[in-house]
Amino acid sequence: MIEKIILYEIRRAIARKKVITLVAITFLFEIGIYLALAEFRTPRVEALLKPIEDLIWLAGVLLPQSLLIHFISISISSGAMSEEYEQGTVDFFMTKPITRLQFLIGKFIGGYLLVASIYGLMVALALIFSEGFFGYQAELNYLWIIISSILFSTLTFFSIGFMFGEMLRRSSLAFLVSSTILIGSVIIGAVLLFVAKLTGLFFLIGIAISLPSWGATELPFLLAQSIPHASLIVQALEIFPAVPGTTIAAIAYILGYSGISVAIGFLSYLHRDIPKKVS
Repeated sequence: MIEKIILYEIRRAIARKKVITLVAITFLFEIGIYLALAEFRTPRVEALLKPIEDLIWLAGVLLPQSLLIHFISISISSGAMSEEYEQGTVDFFMTKPITRLQFLIGKFIGGYLLVASIYGLMVALALIFSEGFFGYQAELNYLWIIISSILFSTLTFFSIGFMFGEMLRRSSLAFLVSSTILIGSVIIGAVLLFVAKLTGLFFLIGIAISLPSWGATELPFLLAQSIPHASLIVQALEIFPAVPGTTIAAIAYILGYSGISVAIGFLSYLHRDIPKKVS
């Protein structure tokens, strides 16, 4: 029965045109990256790109990790449950031979598979455009590591969005709160890093690392540093100041924030009353 809920969630999101919009954004984002790199090639840009042309696939694969993929995750997960409450369909499903837990697991997995599919499209476009504009691409044996780390990293804000969608039961409010946490923690982390370097109060870096955005945004970049000759492009692709930390710490924080958010969201659904409809 869970697999039917998974398919239902995917079809529901597509029917509401959310996925179509996100796919359009994905295409424009990827083509924009490579057109900008290929068309605005001044002598200075040419000199910068020459040593890393065969690693330019990293631009399309890693850049969405800074913010875009997390906004996509929040957009999908925050509406997974809240839109059901707004449409009054949760009560309908409870009349079917399915438990609350099965329904929630199906919704969670269905939404996550949707995020993974959209990111998979980003990767496919990145590989097509990078080879089309810049020729042969090297070190693609590292691609699966980067893809896996990014999909794992999306769990943080996917779970946070899912939790608030269930708790608040209003899609716009859940999206707003989750997005504020994402942006707020990114900004606070950057400020804490700046103050730590300025004042020598390095315990502030530990606080920055503990914010939900750090593990979610930094893990793929930490792993990408191990790609031969890729340190220059990896550093250039980090939009926000990199807060130093370890791979183990990033994994631990992703698991911690995801696990806590999922637990709260599931407990909320399993123990709260289900309204007919939320207006």
